[in-house]
Amino acid sequence: MSIVALSITAALLAGCGSDDKKTPAPVPKVNTAPTTADMTVDVSQSILFTGKLEATDAEGGLTYSLVDPADLKLGTFTLVNKNTGEFTYASDASEGTEVVRFKVSDGQLQAEANLTINIKHGDPLFTYQWHLKNTGQNAFAAHRGVAGEDMNVSGAISDNAMGQGVIVAVVDSGLEIAHPDLTNNTVNGGSYNLITGTVDPTPFSGSADAAHGTAVGGIIAAEGWNGIGGRGVAPKAKLIGFNFLDEDPTGKVKSTQTFENFAKSHGASAYSDSARVFNQSYGYSVPFPHGFNEDETEVYQDITTKSFDGKGSVFVKSAGNGYKYYRWNTFWVPGDYFTATAENPANHGLPFHNSNMSSDNANVYNLVVSAINAKGELSSYSSVGSNIFVTAPGGEYGDDDPAIVTTDFMGCEKGSAIAEDRPSTPFHGGSNPLNPNCDYTSTMNGTSSAAPNTSGAVAVIMSANPDLTWRDVRYILAKTATKVDADIAPKTVTIGEGDGAPVYTAIPGWLQNAAGFSFHNLYGFGRVNLTEAVKLAKSYAQDLGDYVVTEWQASAALNKAIPDADVNGVSDTLAVADDLVIEAVQIELTADHLRLPDLAVELISPSGTKSVLMTPYNGLVYQGVMDKDDPEDLVSGYDATPMLSNAFYGESSKGEWTIKLIDVNSGSYSFIKIDRGRAPIEIPNEADGKLKGWSIRFHGHVAKSAS
Repeated sequence: MSIVALSITAALLAGCGSDDKKTPAPVPKVNTAPTTADMTVDVSQSILFTGKLEATDAEGGLTYSLVDPADLKLGTFTLVNKNTGEFTYASDASEGTEVVRFKVSDGQLQAEANLTINIKHGDPLFTYQWHLKNTGQNAFAAHRGVAGEDMNVSGAISDNAMGQGVIVAVVDSGLEIAHPDLTNNTVNGGSYNLITGTVDPTPFSGSADAAHGTAVGGIIAAEGWNGIGGRGVAPKAKLIGFNFLDEDPTGKVKSTQTFENFAKSHGASAYSDSARVFNQSYGYSVPFPHGFNEDETEVYQDITTKSFDGKGSVFVKSAGNGYKYYRWNTFWVPGDYFTATAENPANHGLPFHNSNMSSDNANVYNLVVSAINAKGELSSYSSVGSNIFVTAPGGEYGDDDPAIVTTDFMGCEKGSAIAEDRPSTPFHGGSNPLNPNCDYTSTMNGTSSAAPNTSGAVAVIMSANPDLTWRDVRYILAKTATKVDADIAPKTVTIGEGDGAPVYTAIPGWLQNAAGFSFHNLYGFGRVNLTEAVKLAKSYAQDLGDYVVTEWQASAALNKAIPDADVNGVSDTLAVADDLVIEAVQIELTADHLRLPDLAVELISPSGTKSVLMTPYNGLVYQGVMDKDDPEDLVSGYDATPMLSNAFYGESSKGEWTIKLIDVNSGSYSFIKIDRGRAPIEIPNEADGKLKGWSIRFHGHVAKSAS
């Protein structure tokens, strides 16, 4: 090997190291501590806030946690992801500051910082509005409600569905559009005074009754997050008001309740055609059967089905407040009302005013609402029937048990919350720091409250998906409603006396129809569940097809005896060829019977679903005071009397439908007409009645056939 070659080899060996040199030690890895800093966020009352805790670390792999979860005093903090610091926070406090200490760790070292949460611009009365969120509060009453018994509004609000873009018409006593919690949510110049012809529908009277519409408006759309009062179900909806129930103090306008004013305020004029939702917290009860007002029905149908480029509008209607008694010129009361006990409740525990007794409630274009209280049970006064679509909070009277907290006339000289020596609740009278000017009331109740709770919900659903039709909204309400009072027992009456006397079920328990919908005559499909309704609205894919209303299909002329006090009753069937998916069913009934409260009326579908359209022991008692010798005063029974049922929703119309009339009473029957004193008026049990005929029609859409 040459000297040159040896030199190269040596150089190569030297470059690779040699036995007499050690490998250098690795440089020690230095762990840097995480860094973080104090943070401040602003949040709004009852709206879920989503944020991220901030921290950095050269090596990564951080874990976030709270130093002391007990720091939380005003709301709920949830660390959604402990590795990224993502969190949510929600509070029902109207204002305040919360400091949350958090720490971040890389496994060896850690750092701490403060998250300051400022709650701003809340509504101080929200925490008393159990209908929006029931925490078991008393809402200024003596007793508390039951936590969770509410319309589940919070999720809808956090999903930014608040009624924006939707106008709701308050057809009522009027609306105080200058109220500080309503003025920003009323359409400027959009209301109409049916007496003066101006754009201010504020009632003339300062009475509590006149304040009714203002309370209704607040339930629907009192402004949210403005630092005063409470909040509406749809706090970003807009209101227009009509004083349809108002009175002219000059006497020049004899009545506002003319058909012309009905049309003006219910969508059939430029004064009201901007509204997609019409709230009707009014109604009537009469002691005799009657038919539809055909002119009004035509308006309802046209506006419901044709307005807004065919998407239609929704009319929300209160069911009535006549479970125990009702008023028509005077009070009409069950005969045992003043002698009833807890063991023997008045009227056999059945409603004196069945909601189907009022023909406008048997109109399919009215979405009829019953009232539920803060304990999750039927409000003590609420009318009920097979025409109920949903139930919504109405509460009780506000003294012993919670009513609804909402807007009242401004000032302590007008409305419900007036200054007085002994206010009806601690909230009224001007001495409560939450209501020093008496601008709010805690005693609003009735199905008059349940209806606007539902109207607000409808506005919220529409804002979540503006493409929904009126039928889509109904489907969503029915599909998502909460099945309340699930274990409620059926209400029965005994026919006759003795141990072997048969028992008739006048109000069954919850039923599930053949289409899978649960229904109850007290609650319809259940209580409005707004969070679930908004979820379904945003993902809505149901195809209801074209709306179909069948012709009336009538029975032959009948002369079938209605046996006295016989649980088997009398029945008749009609074979229906139309194959529709049912959205509602109406009947018209003609039957002679000189003591109508004895009769129950049932309708049974081809699938076997039974709906009680008219409960017995009802208040159709005019036969006890009529003049039998006056043809114009004679009430012989039902005469093409309309009734509505929602119990068959989703079922097929095709097949045999059965009507059944059951007489439950061969004994005595009496009622009280208060203008005649408290002496019961007997209606004699004169003779068996006759089923003379009936007809049926269906609202729905054509069933899709397999391809």
